[in-house]
Amino acid sequence: MSHATVSPAVLQMNRELAAADPALVGNADLLAAVFSGSGDCIKILDLDGHLQFMSDGGKRVMEVDDFSRVQGCPWPDFWQGEGNEVAKAAILSAKAGIAARFSGSAVTLKGNPRYWDVQVLPVPGPDGKPTHLLSISRDITESKLAREEAKQLAIDLRNAALREADTMRRLFESAPSFLCTLEGPHHVVTIANTAFSHLIGPRAMVGRPFRSVLPELERQQVLTLLDRVYATGEALTGRGALIRLTRVEGEGEEDVFLNFVIQPVRDRQGRVTGLFIEGHDVTDLKRAEIALRRRELQLQLALDSAEMGVWEAVLVHGRVVSTSEDARTSFLLGRPADQQPSFETFVSRVHPDDRPAIGRAVEQAMDPLGEGHLDVEYRVLSGENRPERWIHARARVVEGADDTRLVGTVRDITAIKDAESQYALLNGELQHRIKNTLAMVSAIASQTLKGEAIVKQRDIFNARLHTLAHAHDLLMGEAQEKGSIREVIETALAPHRAGAAQFDISGPDLPLSPKQTLSLALAMHELATNAAKYGALSSPSGKIAIRWDQNANGSAAQAFALRWEEKNGPPVVEPTRSGFGSRLITRVLAADFRGQVKLDYVPGGLVCTLVSRFPVEVGG
Repeated sequence: MSHATVSPAVLQMNRELAAADPALVGNADLLAAVFSGSGDCIKILDLDGHLQFMSDGGKRVMEVDDFSRVQGCPWPDFWQGEGNEVAKAAILSAKAGIAARFSGSAVTLKGNPRYWDVQVLPVPGPDGKPTHLLSISRDITESKLAREEAKQLAIDLRNAALREADTMRRLFESAPSFLCTLEGPHHVVTIANTAFSHLIGPRAMVGRPFRSVLPELERQQVLTLLDRVYATGEALTGRGALIRLTRVEGEGEEDVFLNFVIQPVRDRQGRVTGLFIEGHDVTDLKRAEIALRRRELQLQLALDSAEMGVWEAVLVHGRVVSTSEDARTSFLLGRPADQQPSFETFVSRVHPDDRPAIGRAVEQAMDPLGEGHLDVEYRVLSGENRPERWIHARARVVEGADDTRLVGTVRDITAIKDAESQYALLNGELQHRIKNTLAMVSAIASQTLKGEAIVKQRDIFNARLHTLAHAHDLLMGEAQEKGSIREVIETALAPHRAGAAQFDISGPDLPLSPKQTLSLALAMHELATNAAKYGALSSPSGKIAIRWDQNANGSAAQAFALRWEEKNGPPVVEPTRSGFGSRLITRVLAADFRGQVKLDYVPGGLVCTLVSRFPVEVGG
């Protein structure tokens, strides 16, 4: 390249490089080292501003992992908004041979915002006209932020100085505690905040002696406290002090409880020149404390009346680390007076058969998905001069920062358990007698209803009687007070289930009241008997679907619904008269479920529906 085609700046650079080492002139490795080592983003653009080259240092600061992704892209597109137009203008200027410079913000390829100082320079060709553009972008984010922070700091310091006096005034005025300053031996009010005004009620204060502002304090010896602090220079503190104030003119005095401190105010020589009063109205807190003490007394009286004891267990990582209990709990659990409570000694006194139940109850109570309640019954082993007794323990889980607590009660239910045992004995005897009575009724009916003409009626009578006995079995089984709807239906249909595939039974298993158990069992028997004679069970292809459901929310439309539907049987014709079976279904069943029963004799098969607005637990 002749000197005529090289700019003066390049000539000067080559002379200086040659002076250092002639091998440096035109050295590509030197150029690569400059590009790689520079912290600036050095780019070569074509005359239309498309990115052709980026230095290694530029790739680092622009977070470019793969240059091929951006090679050929319009360089101004890296700048958004107004910056895009500025970048385009810089390209036009450099294209015209005039270097341009601007600063602005642009994000790296990884989306990190940075602030740049940018130069766009023409790269002239042999004829002196630009053939390419050189863009040098320097990351000045840190320096810009530092300048902005310094500028903002100066503004903040200036504003802080201006705000300080106003802030102190507003803090004094808006302080939640009542504040008041007094001056001189007559305690003239100089400043009083809003809380102080709210405490004493609307009255003139500033510039007046404290005695004239609150004359009702004269007889309460409160003003003597001000005199004492002013005379001795020693601060005075009051906690929960009762003071009576006339807050509204013309009305009576109110009891107010205050926490306060009266401090002396001194001049530079240390002499007392005034007083500073600060405090809090703790009337609500004091009344709550009194109410709490009253409730604690009421709770203790309730526990005494119910003969309950109170206990607490602390658990860390699911393991009981400590227990505590009151005297009644110790007595009920048989703990000696000189023995410290512990979980181990408690378990040792529980009947071995009941210990697993306690473990399961604790696990259920501690389950994060559970309700956090413990409810368990167990036996405490007998001891010296102490018989075995039944205990009912209940507790709630209380979560803490470092531990979990079970806080609950215990009571002696030995008498209840003895009564339940007696009830079970009597219940078994009653069941036995009922069955004997039914057997006797069946025998009498068999002897009475003789002859071929009444064989059919006798069989019907016996079947109904057997169904009634099965219903009693369900009701009395294991001394339960309620039957299970699925068990009632299955038992009532058992004599008719020679073809099990003929029945399709589905629905949630729900408890039934005694009346509902009996009426549903008899109704199922009547429906199945009629189906065997005239309906779906009289045909091998016949089917019966029994379905029920309960709406847990108990909507106004229905809370419980049951449907009996027969299919593939002979054509059904509505009977001309209503027999005992249909009256049992439509009247007794409806009454016991507090709902309505409908019998539809559609040609395809009988459909019986029971709908109640009440859940079965309430319907009984």
